[in-house]
Amino acid sequence: MLRQRQPEDHQTGWRALILAAGIAVGVLFLLAATVGTIWLVGRYSPSAPAVGGLPPPTPTPRSLSFLREGESNSAPAAQLPPLGGDAVPEASDAAPPVDSTPAPALLTMPDGEQSGSLDGGRVFSAPDNNPFASFASGSWRPTSDALRNQGKSADAEPWLKITTIPGPSIAIEAEIRVNGLLDTFCNQSFGLAAGNANAEKVFGAGVLFPCGDGTATARLTDVSVWEDGYHADPTMAENAFDPGDDWHTYRFELRGDSVRLIVDGDGIVTGTLDAPLDVAGEAEAGIWSQGVDLDIRSIEIFPLPA
Repeated sequence: MLRQRQPEDHQTGWRALILAAGIAVGVLFLLAATVGTIWLVGRYSPSAPAVGGLPPPTPTPRSLSFLREGESNSAPAAQLPPLGGDAVPEASDAAPPVDSTPAPALLTMPDGEQSGSLDGGRVFSAPDNNPFASFASGSWRPTSDALRNQGKSADAEPWLKITTIPGPSIAIEAEIRVNGLLDTFCNQSFGLAAGNANAEKVFGAGVLFPCGDGTATARLTDVSVWEDGYHADPTMAENAFDPGDDWHTYRFELRGDSVRLIVDGDGIVTGTLDAPLDVAGEAEAGIWSQGVDLDIRSIEIFPLPA
C-alpha cells in the first residue's frame, strides 16, 4: 500500500507548483496592463497639464498721465509726448511743464515785505533748531513743549538775551500765551527787546497791564536802562490792546529809525526813533516777563534789509 501512494503524492506537488506559477504570471500580466493603460490615458488626456508650457502673457502696459490743476483727464492719448521726450508740441497754447521740485515759499511780511525763505531768511529758531534749554536762565524754565515764566519776578530781573545777529536791523517773532498775573504787583508786562546793550540803545515792544482797572496797552519803549522795570521806561508810542488768554504771534521790528509791534499780522503800534539805530558789531534779541505768567512755544529771529 505504501508504494502505490508515493507516485500520487508526487504528482499532486507538481500540480500545485504549476498552478501557483500560472497565478503569478496572470497577476504580472494584469499589473502590466494596468500600468500601460494609466500611461496611455495620462499621455493623451486633454486636461492634463503640459510640462514646460507657454510663457505667462505679458500684461498690456498702462499709461500714466499727470494732470495739472484744472486740466481734464479726458484728453486723447495721441496728445501725450513720446517717451523719448525729444518732440516738442507746436501748439502755441501748450501749458508750460510742471516743475516737480517747487521753489521754497517766501514768508510774507506786513506791507508786502519779503524776508526770504523760512530756512534761508531766519537766523534763529526755537525749538526747531535751538532747544529752549540752551538759553533759558533766571526765571525762565523749559518745559516739554514751551518756554515758561511763572511771573514771580516783579521788576528786578533784566530781560533775557536769546542771541545776537550782525547788523542793527532785526525782527523777533514769538508765539506767546498769557496764563495769569502776579497778584502782589501791578504794572505787569511782557514783551520782546532788541538793540545793543553796550551802546545803550535797546528798545522794547510789549504789553503793559496797568494798576487798577486800567486797559492793557501795547507799548514801544526805550529799555536801554533796565533798573526800575519796563513800566518805568520812556514810552515812544502805545495803543490799547488786551491779549486775553489766547495764543498770539508777536513780531517786533527794529529798522533804521522805525520800530513797530505786529500781532497776528496786524500792526498794533508804530514808533520813530530820534535817530536811526547805527551800532557797530551785533544786534541783540531778547524777551522779558515782569509779573506775568506766560508760555512761549516758538521764537524766530530774522535780519531785515537796511
